[in-house]
Amino acid sequence: MERAGSKSHQQTQRRRVYARTSYFNDSAENQVRDYYMNVGPTYPDPIGRQLYAEIASIEEQHVTHYESMLDPNQTLLEQWLLHEACEVYNYYSCVESETNPRIASIWQRMLDYELGQLAFVAELFKTHERRDPAEILPETLSAPIPYAPQREFIRDVLRNEINLRTNGTEFVPLHEESALSLRYREQVNRDGSPSQVVAAGYIFMPGTELAYGLDIKHPHVDVTQTQSTQGALP
Repeated sequence: MERAGSKSHQQTQRRRVYARTSYFNDSAENQVRDYYMNVGPTYPDPIGRQLYAEIASIEEQHVTHYESMLDPNQTLLEQWLLHEACEVYNYYSCVESETNPRIASIWQRMLDYELGQLAFVAELFKTHERRDPAEILPETLSAPIPYAPQREFIRDVLRNEINLRTNGTEFVPLHEESALSLRYREQVNRDGSPSQVVAAGYIFMPGTELAYGLDIKHPHVDVTQTQSTQGALP
């Protein structure tokens, strides 16, 4: 048994925090990916459908990334139970942050669904693993995530990270991008990409576009343009 304060105990606690963070990110990314995969094909505009498909492929990469960070020592039922618990926490945060009563009622319904799914998986966990879900679930939820405007944070990310690329497991400057990434992009985006078409067409006005007014440069898209060739969105 691990002694509180010992090195092994601290490592276990860090691993649990790390795992909870990974599960929360994974559950959120799965929901985003599912949205673009299911809603995208129904969009009436062909460029819109292509854009949603492009975003869905990026979200699939995010899902793969976060799932690779999960604890391989956990059983599938442990992972499933934690996944459902994180979805409960996510919708609980939406309910607590929402100020529109009509929208809040939708979040509440989604939360009720997730609570039912969590209870279902908890029963499977008890039946097949002969374990108490309380072994891995917290007694109480943490303070809800404050879903509030994050425009300044996103602008800061755009300003500082828009030209970052990957080389293996590392994020690197544009000029250090790996040959593997370059070959992949040359194949997938050899005819351009829907996001470039959309970005070149217009920027949401007035003043709500995240990149509006930023002094940043992108190798493919002029994100500082302020006029639309198609007019502003309503």
